[in-house]
Amino acid sequence: MRTEPLTIGGLAGPSVVSTNGLSGRYRITVGGHPASRIGRSRYALAVADGGMVEARVRGGFLDAYPSLEINGATHRTGPPTPLALRALALSPIGLLLLGGLLGGLVGGLGAATNFAVARSRVPTAVKALLMLVVLAAVVVTWAILATAIQQTLAAPSAG
Repeated sequence: MRTEPLTIGGLAGPSVVSTNGLSGRYRITVGGHPASRIGRSRYALAVADGGMVEARVRGGFLDAYPSLEINGATHRTGPPTPLALRALALSPIGLLLLGGLLGGLVGGLGAATNFAVARSRVPTAVKALLMLVVLAAVVVTWAILATAIQQTLAAPSAG
């Protein structure tokens, strides 16, 4: 996921935060140039006068967009995610309780998909509808996989 360019006063150009969906690691560019990582979620960003300033990326588990914290000021990289959408985005993880490891894996993929939907540029009502479709698809997928595994394990072995 890539955020839209964010103009922050004093930096050497617009900032873009990219998130690796699998590892959760961030990559930041300022004015098109990559920022150096100096620690866990900490980066050195180029400022207009040629120096550097330390920034921390804050990626909330329940928020679709990370924030940049520079000199105590927080700069959002996208709009806030409504609480109802956050809950809906996480709802597939509930399969962990019902379906164990398989449910957790399928539900985790569904939640990741829902957060991608949350970052999309469609109206909130459409996001909610798409998240419900993802939830239904996750439940159906889990049921099919669980049934297939159960039947495979219960089948008499040939031999």
